Amino acid sequence: MPETPLAAETEGRALGGPLAFTYGSWFTWTAVGVGFPVLTFFLLGAAPFLAQGAYEAFPLFAATHVATLGWGTMTIMGAAAQMAPALIGARVRGEHLLPWQYGVFTGGVAALVAGFAGGRLAVVIGGAVAVNLGAWVFIVLMVLTAASAARRARVLAPHLPLALACFALVLVWGTILAADLRWGLWPGLLLGHRGLVVHLTLGLGGWFGLTVVGVFYRLVPLIHGARVQSARRGWAVLGAAGVALGGALAGALGGVGWAARLAALGAALALLLFAWEVLHVLRHRRGRAPDLNVAHWHAVVAYSLLLAASGLLWAVRGIPPAQSGRFGEAVVTVFLLGWVTQAIIGQLYKVTPFLMWYYRATIPDVLAIPRQPAPYNPPLGRLVLWLSNAGVLILLAGIWWGSPVLAEFGAAALAGASLTLAYMLAYRWIPPAAAGALVFEWRWRVS
Repeated sequence: MPETPLAAETEGRALGGPLAFTYGSWFTWTAVGVGFPVLTFFLLGAAPFLAQGAYEAFPLFAATHVATLGWGTMTIMGAAAQMAPALIGARVRGEHLLPWQYGVFTGGVAALVAGFAGGRLAVVIGGAVAVNLGAWVFIVLMVLTAASAARRARVLAPHLPLALACFALVLVWGTILAADLRWGLWPGLLLGHRGLVVHLTLGLGGWFGLTVVGVFYRLVPLIHGARVQSARRGWAVLGAAGVALGGALAGALGGVGWAARLAALGAALALLLFAWEVLHVLRHRRGRAPDLNVAHWHAVVAYSLLLAASGLLWAVRGIPPAQSGRFGEAVVTVFLLGWVTQAIIGQLYKVTPFLMWYYRATIPDVLAIPRQPAPYNPPLGRLVLWLSNAGVLILLAGIWWGSPVLAEFGAAALAGASLTLAYMLAYRWIPPAAAGALVFEWRWRVS
């Protein structure tokens, strides 16, 4: 324990402090420290349902919504709230609303998940209303923030505004589905899983897929000091993704078989082009020190190739009709727990330290941001990398072969990865901060 405040400040600087927390940090902290571990807890209970092909079971709905809202969306919200002042040079508009938005959205997610877990659809609807309210406040604040930035500073990949539009659509559609499950207002939406397919298309492909691609184009070349090989390829990825989204929606709502196959081809093309660009940037990065961000993006490339092969197989009708449900489960699992999750974890190693040092650098009279040769390769991170990918592959085997035991082993590996990641990024700083060895500063403003 340092004997004087000056000694505490000196030690805090040695540990990388002062550690500055804002309301934007709470979104990311909740996603990493609560959302991801809770997701894997629910996944342990839902794994047998996955293996048995019961993908419309309520426990599985609970796990899916923790993954999409508590893990993925909370991470995106935190990154967006914090990165706006750092990257586009604009204060977060209406940031005094962020504490209320955080509380309403988090409470809505908790209620929605609890409702699904308990089979209480009235609670699900109440949670969905709160999620919508919190999410729409976030959408409005982000649009106003981007619009307020100077035109020359407003550098956003075109994928990101479209992803935000898909997020708005999926919010409305999710509320409609919840109401339909409760009161049976539109029975046609439940026939042939049409409503569910539309929800997954807008949420996974539109919101998460386009966000990951947009974040890659906006941030990864910047942090690695490499240029993308072709700006046109980014537009081609966007065009192919648009074909995939439109075809999937037409196939689900209109029952058009060829549109669904066209969607699979579009998705495969988008994934292949995206993987090509990622590999180019990683090959030409400026530094050669070990970097977990690079390792996780290589995992994203591997999942991109696997998903592209799945899309091609679906397009040529290479999946027997009897296996189509199990095939769809496998694709959603690989996309959400593999492709999206690996992209999130990889960026956390870059964005989280960057933001902590960014806010530290805005505090007067502190040391300059340090230059370390390999600050993004913590030993426990390798364990997260291997456990998370092994968990997805074992879970995938359990789904495909209908083995609840394999599925549970995969979920357990993912649980180990989530708890290790939570310790590293969400909890490890708390004991030294509580003991005064790390200077901690709560900042009420994000920007």
